[in-house]
Amino acid sequence: MTAAAPTPALPDAPAASGLRTLLFPLAIALAVGLDYFDNSAFSFFISDIAGGIGAPPDELIWSSSAYAVAGVLGILQHQWWVERLGHRHYIGACLLLFAAAGVLAALSQSSAELAVARALQGYLMGPMMGATRILIQQSFAPRERGRATRLFLCSILLCSALAPLAGGYLVADFGWRAVFVCTIPVALITGGLVMLAVPATGRLPPEQRGEPHLWPYVIAALALGALQIVAQQLRTSPFSESPGLEGLALAGVLLLGAFLWHQWHHPRPLLHLHGLKEATFRTGLMLYALYYFISNAFSYLVSRFLQAGLGYPVENAGHLVGVTSLVALAGALLYFRFAGRLTRKKGLITTGFVLAALIGAWLAHLPPDVSQSWLLLPLTLRGLLLLFIALPVANLAFQPFAMELYPHSYRVKNIVKQMAYSFSTATIIVLEQHRLALHQTQLAANASLSNPVFASALDQLTQRFAQAGAALAAAHGLALAEIQRVITQQANFMSVLDGFVFLGGVSAVAAGYALWQRQIH
Repeated sequence: MTAAAPTPALPDAPAASGLRTLLFPLAIALAVGLDYFDNSAFSFFISDIAGGIGAPPDELIWSSSAYAVAGVLGILQHQWWVERLGHRHYIGACLLLFAAAGVLAALSQSSAELAVARALQGYLMGPMMGATRILIQQSFAPRERGRATRLFLCSILLCSALAPLAGGYLVADFGWRAVFVCTIPVALITGGLVMLAVPATGRLPPEQRGEPHLWPYVIAALALGALQIVAQQLRTSPFSESPGLEGLALAGVLLLGAFLWHQWHHPRPLLHLHGLKEATFRTGLMLYALYYFISNAFSYLVSRFLQAGLGYPVENAGHLVGVTSLVALAGALLYFRFAGRLTRKKGLITTGFVLAALIGAWLAHLPPDVSQSWLLLPLTLRGLLLLFIALPVANLAFQPFAMELYPHSYRVKNIVKQMAYSFSTATIIVLEQHRLALHQTQLAANASLSNPVFASALDQLTQRFAQAGAALAAAHGLALAEIQRVITQQANFMSVLDGFVFLGGVSAVAAGYALWQRQIH
């Protein structure tokens, strides 16, 4: 469980040869691709999942938080498992068990059951990006590492695009459970490929393995759990009026502080934090957090905008988002070719956040009858944000670290990713539900017979249904139901627009932060 165990020496060539040499980078690329597919699909189809289990979207915040907390705990234990199992068996076992947890998620009948299943999936898949990226860094000679890294990143982009594209058709044909069922065979196949192709490295003799760190691990779990419970309850209970929440928040902060203090001073900690002394790394973590927050929130809001706001069928919404996201693959190839010539990464990162702000502003000003052509540009630019922000930040954040410190710093980065995803999902769902209730109240206040516009619209609709063959009483009921449907759709539309305004503001602040930094060049 220690994060300071000896790092295997770099080989002069990949550990395997022949067919295994080709399959090794493919296996780890598929593993991290499945991670991104799963996260993207859950974020995009969260409303469909909530409707399928009969829960409001804000109840699924528990599932997102459970995944994130369990993912952080999995990241903390990653090195401990590798020392005992080796990279091959650790990654392979995580994928195979992830498939089993996918069965539990697909069979869930309530939001509580889904939260438990997602917690299991988070523990198994949360460390996957770090585990695979660290393996690339340790297993490939520098001249071969570039090819493996490019395949790794292309898999992330491709699977992020396939999640809404393929998921839309699957959800339309088979229902929300298909979001989880479709990952099961992929996880099984990828797990088998990992067991075949990944070299048996990383396992240490018993005398070199780190200690269990049981109590620090328990303290970290309790601290994260307490803070997540507080974050969940804030959507229904004001913090200043809830002494229980105040006490729980204080306990969570104190426990987290105790854990960090212990890790900072321990000679062989669970989580090596001394990389935080590097100002460039601290800046990179903040930029990562902002990117993951914005990217995840856009994924949720775009899905709600297309389905609930504009009335797109789920397969059409997924197709539109997936196809526009595939443009990022072409952008990635250009980035790989010319990134070395772009010496001022700060300008690229700032431009990315400015683009995110413009995307938010563009989408926030679209009318309810907007044509699809007006959606293509902002959705395409959204797919390119990873190239403008995440990849340049990665170039900068890990530059100060030698090979032996790289794995520890990358684990810290992945903890930031998990918590940013969770905070993003919770924030944007709570904001949307609050604005939805406000707009529904305001619109319903105008749906009164004392309002001549409403009375006229009701009479016209009643006459249309009567002319279509309905009895007068039935026609009146159908007219009221149609007006209620329109009110609900308009309220959904306006609440999502408010979300885009919020994201535009966050992105503008992020652009200012990136421009202000002196640690990135």
